[in-house]
Formats: sequence, C-alpha cells, structure tokens
Amino acid sequence: MKTIFLTIIGLLFSVTTTFSSEEITPYKYTDQEREKGLEPYDIPEKSRFTIKRRKVNAPNIVCYMSKPNKPSFPIAILCGGSSSKNDITSIIHFHRYFLKEFLDLGVAVLTVEQRGIDGKKIDPQEFMTHYTRSERLHDHQAVVEYLKLHPPKGWNGKFIFLGVSEGGPIVTELTTQYSKRTIATINWSGAGDWSWRDELWAFIEGMKRDIPSYIKWRMFIPKWFPFSIDLYLPKTREEYDAAMDKTLANPSYKKELMGMTYTYHADALTYHGHDYSQIRTPFLVVAGAKDTIIESSDAFVEKAKRAGAPITYLRISDMDHYVRKRPEVVQQSFDWLKKQINLNP
Repeated sequence: MKTIFLTIIGLLFSVTTTFSSEEITPYKYTDQEREKGLEPYDIPEKSRFTIKRRKVNAPNIVCYMSKPNKPSFPIAILCGGSSSKNDITSIIHFHRYFLKEFLDLGVAVLTVEQRGIDGKKIDPQEFMTHYTRSERLHDHQAVVEYLKLHPPKGWNGKFIFLGVSEGGPIVTELTTQYSKRTIATINWSGAGDWSWRDELWAFIEGMKRDIPSYIKWRMFIPKWFPFSIDLYLPKTREEYDAAMDKTLANPSYKKELMGMTYTYHADALTYHGHDYSQIRTPFLVVAGAKDTIIESSDAFVEKAKRAGAPITYLRISDMDHYVRKRPEVVQQSFDWLKKQINLNP
C-alpha cells in the first residue's frame, strides 16, 4: 500500500527546471558566522529545481543539486538538523559545508529546502505553520520518487544518505524504505531509539545540570518567549508530561512549547519507530558520550545490531551533540564512506 501511494505521488510531480552541472561553491562557515547569522547566498539557478507538492495550493518543493565531474555517480541526500522560529536558514549552507567532501568522492549532493524557504526568501509564518518531522520526510520521499521516475543524466541509480540531529530519523527512514538503492548511510547525532518525549526530557535534564549552558541558552531566547523557567524547563517529569500531553490534545501551530509549535511536538510524539530489520546496507552511527541522548543512541545501535543491521558505531567519549565542530570525526566519517563506495562502485 505504501509503495503504491508513493508511486502515485511520483506521477503527480512535475519539474520546473532541469538538472544541470553543479555551480554551487563549497564553503565552511565559522561558529562566529553562524552565531551572527549566515549571509544570504546567490544560488545558481542551474543548480535549483522544484517539484510540485501533492497538496492543493501548497508551494513547490525547492531542491539544490551539485554534480561531480564524472560520467556516473551516486547521489547523496543531505538532511540537516532542527530549526526554531528565530533561527530559520536555507539548507544551502549545509549543502555547501560538506560539498567538497562529497565531490572529492565523486558523489553528487542533493538537498531539500523546508516549506517556507527558498534560498534568500524566507516566510517564517509558512515555515512554522508546516514545520514537522513528517512534513520533512514526505518532501524527501517526494524528491526520491521523482528522481526514480526522471533520473538525471549520469546518476547510477544509487543513494547515499547523511542526516544530522533531527535529520537522523529522516535518513534512517529513507534508508529502510529504499534499501535496494542505498549504498550507505551516515547518521550524526540523530540515531536514537527513544521516543521524542524521552529524548526531549533528557535534554531538559541535561540543561538543568549544566548551569553555564542553561544561562547561555536563556540569553539567546528572543523577546517573544514568555520568560518562564517552569514552562520551558519543567521541574518534574510529571509537569513535563502534562505539558507534552497538551500538545497532543491540541496540536495547533498557534501554540508553542520550548520554541516549537504544538503541531511539531504532537507530530514528533506520534512519529513511528524504526524497523531495524530493514537496515540492510552499511550504516554509520556517530554519537558523542556528552550528548544528552547518548543512551538513546546506544539503544539504537544495540537493537539494530540485534536485528542484523550492518552498523558501525563511532561513540566519541569527549564529544557533545555537534559533530561539525570535530573535523577529525567528520574526516573519519568520510573515510568510512569512501570504503563503502569502493566496495559498491
């Protein structure tokens, strides 16, 4: 049923521009640039394409693609982390950040904008109204189905997936769904077995323990946040569960909890778990022992291996949630990926 549904979706999509040679330039922004706000980037029109969404009156899905200088290549789909109301950026920055590593391996890079974002054009209301994990997953599925029906010149029909944080569950789902087309998957700080309810509570508990990080986090809260510690960092699990239950009872995009809409929380709370038996291709999990969800990552790896999944686990003892800040870990990941590509030319 699921396959039939996605096939129908694919038949409903049309492209407004064609795939072309990559002209997007690699660029690694600094932490200082990220904190100040990343500068808008002029995205080459030849590297941009759009696909119609299935929903009536919905804006098109916007995508970017960069090709290597090779006659045949796999496509790496990169899925970035989470956003917040006062921190909405184009996926192009993520695309550019890891572009060189993939091109050096002879791999094309494809990224998908979230709804409400089109390069420099950002509509915060449109974004927040529709921002959920499921919405992101459906958009990526739509792009994959389109590629299957309209393969770009040079594509060998194979995928590589890379997901970071919130992008982790999305690429895990894509891996299980398209296992016959997948060469390998890299999941940075986003492979977790726990529910959203449990992972978010672990994050809150970690923030309470780490007072300096908590103070820094509060300093960056925008003016539209009600300044209530109890509301955003509940004192007890019971208080927290009650707040989360409210999002399920009223999944409105007009109400917010900890910077996310009730719609977002309700969707994440009901987001389905992983079918570990369907992870059939090389899968790299990278997690920091100082990350609040490390036990969730441990559980993911344990259950995946028990189900026979070919998991490689890089558990970094002195790392937190941010793999990007550890270039040596990034290099290890791409060294691992190179081996998988060589084994599956």
